[in-house]
Amino acid sequence: MLKVTLEDAGDLARIVHGTVDPSRLTMFSTMKNEMTFLPAWLAHHRSIGFEQFLIWDDASDDGSFDYLSGQDDVVIMRSDLGFGDAVLYRDPDGVEKADRAGTYFKIALPHLFFDGAYVGYVDADEFLLLPPGVTSIAEVVARLEREGAPSAVASVVEFFPASVSGLSGSVPQSLDGLLKAYPYFEAEQLVDLVPGGQPKLVGKAKTTRLFNTFSVEPKVVRSGWQRIWMSSKAKKAQRFQKSARHKTPLVRRDAQTRLTGSHYANLPPSPDVLLCVAHFVFTAQFAEKIARATEWGAHANGAAKYRYYAELLDKMAGVENAFLGENSVAYEGPEQLVAAGLMRW
Repeated sequence: MLKVTLEDAGDLARIVHGTVDPSRLTMFSTMKNEMTFLPAWLAHHRSIGFEQFLIWDDASDDGSFDYLSGQDDVVIMRSDLGFGDAVLYRDPDGVEKADRAGTYFKIALPHLFFDGAYVGYVDADEFLLLPPGVTSIAEVVARLEREGAPSAVASVVEFFPASVSGLSGSVPQSLDGLLKAYPYFEAEQLVDLVPGGQPKLVGKAKTTRLFNTFSVEPKVVRSGWQRIWMSSKAKKAQRFQKSARHKTPLVRRDAQTRLTGSHYANLPPSPDVLLCVAHFVFTAQFAEKIARATEWGAHANGAAKYRYYAELLDKMAGVENAFLGENSVAYEGPEQLVAAGLMRW
């Protein structure tokens, strides 16, 4: 297994398009074949004030690499490592952890260019939403600077249609279009901010609720020599991981502060700022995403969760309003997120 530190990132990944400007407010993301969301994703995050996009592209072959290469505010990096390749990461505190290369690059690549700057991070199917009355991410950064806060966390809110039939057609090419096509969310708190500590997770993500409602449970399938003995790691790989209820989409990158994985930073975030990330899992490309993720196998636990999504959709098919629960509401604006405890400002 390849051993890596923060400092190794510059040798393992290279810029293949553009030049990083450290003075520009930057969104970082890792991507593979995300052409479906890219126009809406870039347009939205430009509209809320991000000035530059640093993308680690994992050998995309769906046209997204060419599309990104045509954007003046996008810098693209690539590596000989793929997202799911195993690495042994040693952090600045000397703690070693086996992880995927894609997660390591999320942690390490922004540190190559930004010292003391706040950097954003969300996935291609995630859209960072700002609180009522806040028009620019620069306002959030200014508040964090005043507080001396190293980061801000966000509730990860899954959006969905009423029924499986709402997953037909094409994926809209704007955030407004996505919210109209997949307008519902669960108006339930997911994150409780803890002064001086890491956020406390409460409630359940929508995906978890759907698995429970339709009795989709992980199954351990043994084949070949595994009929005799199967390691705990192999068993875990056949189970779906819990869906994210939070992430840390804005982190000050410096010698003291860094991400420690896909969702947490090493130091406690602001106790007063809770943003929201709109996550569009259930869209018209959902079936395709299941097939792609299962084949790719680079997601957590070998993309185990996606292996159960197909079973879920089969059980939901033909059920009227199958996605809707007692706390499902149609999105009208960020004020609803504040009222539900999903956002704080």
